[in-house]
Amino acid sequence: MATSQDGYSRLSIVLHWIAAIAVIALFFTHEGDRGSAAYAFHVGGGALLGILLIWRVLRRPFHGFAAKPDQPALLNLLSTFVLWAMLAAILVAVVTGYFVPWSLGTPIDVFGIMEIPSPIGRSRDLHEAMEEVHEIAGQAILPLVVLHVLGAIKHAVIDKDGVMQRMSRAQTSGH
Repeated sequence: MATSQDGYSRLSIVLHWIAAIAVIALFFTHEGDRGSAAYAFHVGGGALLGILLIWRVLRRPFHGFAAKPDQPALLNLLSTFVLWAMLAAILVAVVTGYFVPWSLGTPIDVFGIMEIPSPIGRSRDLHEAMEEVHEIAGQAILPLVVLHVLGAIKHAVIDKDGVMQRMSRAQTSGH
């Protein structure tokens, strides 16, 4: 897929918005009680959406990014940090999310329809580590998303530079 300095492809835009909705839904269901609809969605939906999120996160660096806007270098540095930190936090949250049940030697229940078997044996120490890292990565996503959204609003309202429109209007040669 060709790189464009002006924007993103239709696929990148669709993946961005699906990932955004998925991350928000998974964040708001992470405290669901075992047996609740929120818990079932967080575990089962997380297992399914996790595949898409991993693909999105790993795909993004290989397809490049649109050109940085004309703004102070410090703001470009901040936006780069927020983007990479958000991608890393999502990847870590998803991967550790799979290992939370697996480290107990139990499969992941996907809405009672299917199970994803554990590829590893039970390890209490690994389980506790995965729970902790999953929680930290999940909690890190919220402030990063807030900064990302504030940056988009800044570009739309203050700068009026078209940066925010990149995620709503596909470029035929976008990435």
